[in-house]
Amino acid sequence: MVKSFKLVVNDKEYIVEISDLSQSPLTVVVNGQTYRVEVQEQPTDTEKPAVPVVREVQPQSKMVDPPIAARPKVETVAGAVTAPLPCKVLEINVKEGDRVKAGDVLFVVESMKMEITIPAPSDGTIRAIRVSIGQTVKQGGVLVDME
Repeated sequence: MVKSFKLVVNDKEYIVEISDLSQSPLTVVVNGQTYRVEVQEQPTDTEKPAVPVVREVQPQSKMVDPPIAARPKVETVAGAVTAPLPCKVLEINVKEGDRVKAGDVLFVVESMKMEITIPAPSDGTIRAIRVSIGQTVKQGGVLVDME
């Protein structure tokens, strides 16, 4: 059973989760960082109560950001920006006649339950928008014509 505690040390707050206290070493998670620690009782004398000594055994793992999906490559074929994956159009951020710079977000689409932004591959002018919001587009389908 994991127990959670909020500790304040020198006015800094820590969220600490401790695994089964009957095991040694313990698994302790401090603000998302996992540690294995060993608890040892100090010898007692008649004047002082026993105080556990905690020392770090070794970090079990580092907090790792989840892998970031590779951004699909947006292709331009004869001035047409195409869908990098089969997708559904969620947002259209441009209109015909707009001037865009490379990297400006033209569309937001959904593919495999992920939202993906479709940037302008180069500077140019939007000639024609070939899709509408909610439309499903096949991979390679034309989203917009640019010049």
